[in-house]
Amino acid sequence: MEFNDQEVIVDCPHCKGEIIVNILEITNHQTVTCPSCGKKVDLSANDPSAKLGVPKTYMPFEGLGDYIKQVEEKRKKK
Repeated sequence: MEFNDQEVIVDCPHCKGEIIVNILEITNHQTVTCPSCGKKVDLSANDPSAKLGVPKTYMPFEGLGDYIKQVEEKRKKK
């Protein structure tokens, strides 16, 4: 799996629900729909509403493997 295809969790700025997106969607500044509240979320890194879900403790790569496992477990539950 390529790095850009890796999934991460983004918190919805409206309802705080979890949205699973891939890194390419974030880097392409796409807009996604929150599965919890149905509102649009702009993934642009320059948009404060993005609230990108990769905690600073996981950046740039320290602990990223554990974070990826957490995302995969949450994906399986849905």
